[in-house]
Amino acid sequence: MNVKQVEFHCSTADTIESTKGKIGGIALYDDHNHLQCVICGCCGGIFEPNEVTIIRKFDWLSISEAIVGE
Repeated sequence: MNVKQVEFHCSTADTIESTKGKIGGIALYDDHNHLQCVICGCCGGIFEPNEVTIIRKFDWLSISEAIVGE
């Protein structure tokens, strides 16, 4: 499994962030680099590949402190 931080668009998302046209999240790819799903960084929802358009991929930035509130 390959994991990337991504900026994506999802027309089915119903969040404040989605109204901006782009959302940050975590994309999971299989060993053949096929997108399996995207976890929304705004709401934690899981989106299927046919629901999203990946806008760009980022080098991994640690989000551990933000998750635990430090």
